[in-house]
Amino acid sequence: MTTSSSLALRISDLHCSYAGVDILTGLDLDLGKNEILCLLGPSGCGKTTTLKLIAGLLPPTQGSIEINGHVVDNSDLNVAPEKRNVGMIFQDYALFPHLTVTDNVLFSQYKQNKAKQKETLDYVLKLVNLTEFADRYPHQLSGGQQQRVAIARALANSPELLLLDEPFSNIDSQVRHHLIEEMRALLKSHNMSAIFVTHSKEEAFAFADRLAVFHQGKIEQLGTPSELYNRPATRFVADFLGKVNYLDALVLDEYRVQTALGVIASKQKLTAAVGEHKLVALRPQQLKLALIEQGIATITQQQFLGMTTHCTITLVDNDKELSVSMQQPMVIGNVVSVTVEDHDVVLFDCD
Repeated sequence: MTTSSSLALRISDLHCSYAGVDILTGLDLDLGKNEILCLLGPSGCGKTTTLKLIAGLLPPTQGSIEINGHVVDNSDLNVAPEKRNVGMIFQDYALFPHLTVTDNVLFSQYKQNKAKQKETLDYVLKLVNLTEFADRYPHQLSGGQQQRVAIARALANSPELLLLDEPFSNIDSQVRHHLIEEMRALLKSHNMSAIFVTHSKEEAFAFADRLAVFHQGKIEQLGTPSELYNRPATRFVADFLGKVNYLDALVLDEYRVQTALGVIASKQKLTAAVGEHKLVALRPQQLKLALIEQGIATITQQQFLGMTTHCTITLVDNDKELSVSMQQPMVIGNVVSVTVEDHDVVLFDCD
């Protein structure tokens, strides 16, 4: 069992209601030290509420929150936000437009002497590669640079935990990938723990060590990006993290199911009983096509996306449409065979 002292954060049985509506119900969540956790899910599922509860910006209706082994919220205690040693970076950066980069970064350092302020400023601006922009105002910076200022301001307080709410949503797509890499490397190199909120699975996959997929105020599944993508526990998680094909399946034995694509074998033992009717979930990239005269499917749509091509195939026998992702485009109207690459087969109950 993991002890509280080895965790950056522990949330136990957390509830939050607003105007009589339950936003979070019985949330349990642990964050390891030097871990980056992403809260992922559709709008209104409780992600940002969770951040605000951790930061002390909202009161919970039930449950407890511990930060680095110290209780900051329970039925008897509510520690003020400024005493939680938590840094928070907002979607809109929340920079003061009339202050320079220097003054924005040092805004909460007014109690420090001038020498200490300069030491802190030099250190955090160097970390985020903004030393030469110290005298500029926010409107003179790009979106990515403004985000770095917000990061520097948060780091200036040496927080034990960093909270980020949609930190990349206002960044140009060409800059976003590079900034994600930079921020992840920065947090890891300084042994910082962080939780960030997003509705973008691409950001989550690139930035997080673990994902918590939220659905209607609860965590639907928690695990590494690879675990959740390849072995989703529910259809909600499967669909939220990417395109899925569903096929009727009959369980033949501990490793095999019969489908419209033929027999599909699993690398790991199936949990379903022999003879059960299930749905098998197949990602588009798990299907492989080959030109053949007597194929089982026809290519009916195609979309070239540069590095990959997405196409729709229609099965000859039952007109079922499947999505396939492949490296090279084919030709609409081609007749193809369809094989399934080896993987851990994922089964769900039929509706």
